[in-house]
Amino acid sequence: MPALYVTEPGATVRFSGNVLHVTAGHATGEKPGTPHVLLKVEPHRLELVALVGRVHITVEALHLCLEQGIGVVWFSWNGRFLGRMVPETARSGDLRLAQYRAIENPAMALSLARVVIEAKCANAMAVLRTIQSNQSGLEDLGMVLRDLTGQSERIRACESLEVLLGHEGSAAGHYFSVLGHGFRGEIGFSGRQRRPPPDPANALLSFGYVLLGNCIAGHLEARGLDPALGFIHAPRPGRASLALDLLEEFRHAVVDRFVMRLCNLRMIQPRMFESDTEDGGVRLTREGLKAFFHAWGAYLERPMRETEGETHSPMALIRRQVNRLAMAMRGAETYQPFLIRD
Repeated sequence: MPALYVTEPGATVRFSGNVLHVTAGHATGEKPGTPHVLLKVEPHRLELVALVGRVHITVEALHLCLEQGIGVVWFSWNGRFLGRMVPETARSGDLRLAQYRAIENPAMALSLARVVIEAKCANAMAVLRTIQSNQSGLEDLGMVLRDLTGQSERIRACESLEVLLGHEGSAAGHYFSVLGHGFRGEIGFSGRQRRPPPDPANALLSFGYVLLGNCIAGHLEARGLDPALGFIHAPRPGRASLALDLLEEFRHAVVDRFVMRLCNLRMIQPRMFESDTEDGGVRLTREGLKAFFHAWGAYLERPMRETEGETHSPMALIRRQVNRLAMAMRGAETYQPFLIRD
């Protein structure tokens, strides 16, 4: 369990006896004031503690997390990222300087952007080919795969970031126009809509992207890179642009496949959603959040096969890609993207 997600309203993460305790209310049969322990976790097993909604953490538990190299993240009840506290790391000034130089170098920034966006397109095609292999006679899906092949070639030949982003947007539109064929349960998908997500499938996709993007940002910080400065996404207050850059490789291969799995296996069901009074969309209920996080934690440790034949979990892949990006920023090697095998 690399991540602990705490969603129980009013719960508190405490530290006692070298173990993190998640408590809520009062234990029956114990002296007054004794909290009821929901879960005990040994700190060495964790990389992240995520607090969702009205959840608390004691100062002692927070200190332990920082001492043990465990990041702590806060989310609102509707899944909005609020903030992150990360342990002190060995910050490498020369790596950040190399990152700034790479981003300020239009040729290098464009080269990195092309590689990442082409990988995103390739991973999108891999997801669609898997859907196609399980269902015959989907003419629109075959047409989109041909279109994406052409988009991939145009992405590879792009000579400006503006044109590249245009092709990326077009490819994403084609991809999402047929992704609904991969949803075979009660929860369907008719197209990508984000702010606010109007239906369960879009709410799950958005939530997954937020979680994975935050995970990537934490690993970038730990490696000594600046998550705020990217080569695809422009700097913006409160946005981890470099994390969003690296997320592009993982969106379809990790999050989209996870969401389809959740819906098709009915691990998440329509009753697990409610209206979000804050933004007018829909969000997971408490029951839905528990089901989501239970499956999410296991999925991030589930092996995935790459085109090269290697098998790694998404968490291991993120760590590797962050290291590859750091080496590329230093000019030590050419950046090699993550490509999933269909």
